[in-house]
Amino acid sequence: MAAADSFPLPRAELIALFLESLIFGAFAVLYAISIWILLYRERRHGRSKLNKWMFATSTVMFVLSVGHLAFDVQRAVDGFVVHGGTPSGTLDFYNRLSNPTHVGKSVLYITQTLVGDTFVTYRLYVVWGRNRLITILPILLLLGTAVSGYGICVELTKIKGSGAIFEGNLAPWITSFFALSLTTNVLATLLITGRIIWQNNKVRNYRAGYAAVTYWGVIETIIQSAAIYSAALISLLATYVSGSNAQYVCLDALQPLIGVVFSLIIIRVGLSSTTNESTEPHRHPAPSDTRLSGAVPGQFPMRPLAINVSVSKTHDRTSFEAYDQKEVSVIKDSDIESGRGSTPEGFIRSS
Repeated sequence: MAAADSFPLPRAELIALFLESLIFGAFAVLYAISIWILLYRERRHGRSKLNKWMFATSTVMFVLSVGHLAFDVQRAVDGFVVHGGTPSGTLDFYNRLSNPTHVGKSVLYITQTLVGDTFVTYRLYVVWGRNRLITILPILLLLGTAVSGYGICVELTKIKGSGAIFEGNLAPWITSFFALSLTTNVLATLLITGRIIWQNNKVRNYRAGYAAVTYWGVIETIIQSAAIYSAALISLLATYVSGSNAQYVCLDALQPLIGVVFSLIIIRVGLSSTTNESTEPHRHPAPSDTRLSGAVPGQFPMRPLAINVSVSKTHDRTSFEAYDQKEVSVIKDSDIESGRGSTPEGFIRSS
């Protein structure tokens, strides 16, 4: 294709290796920070099943990225050093799509994509209150992504000699894989964001200000992370459809970028929760304020507790009658002294 000829494959592979190395370096730093946050919060709050899943997912992504980078370095050595002695040696090496190193790095990339999409689907399942119905469509898309992705690897092994990745039976498989993965991420992100906004509006009625700010930060992080990954996927799909070798640059950059996006969410949410816990005592100086408000920092407020109170009254009739007689006597005496009442006959005769 003309687009592929304007951007030679060896140059594209070299630039792809450079860009992948840069993003992998960022991923390595973010992975270390995210693991520290997960272990720190686990030590502070006890073991959490979700934290263990996030720790395992981050580690698997990091190992897959290391393996993918190792394959690319090995292919660069083979292409530019071992086969670089002839004018077309490097190009012929990279055009050999059935090479085990090329098939191996493709398997790692597809697995990395499925790990990321699986966790996005799991996060959707958790945010929607573990409602299985909401995950039916994402799971179907995930299965389609897996079938088309590993179908690419099978087709790669069937290619004899040199061949272009834009031709033959590979094009439908690759296009379907990219499109399904993009659809899965966009759909899951929209559903997660919509659910959090709906929950945030409900919580705002009980905890005005604090809860709203907290969850809007989570929404912002999810949208930004999804936007980064979706933009990279769109670029990959567009370059592949146009037949440009720039798709190799986008493809290799996506491998560590998936881990970067995942780590950013962990860091953003983890540091936000830690900051809220450390600053909450300054916002509530008196311990009694927290008990009276009925809310724990970083959590939903407690539900109202209904208390039944029974009142029992006992009337002492004898005491009331004595009090009434005393009151009448006092009133009559005061009237006699002021001259406003009638004077008893007995009182006149005695005076």
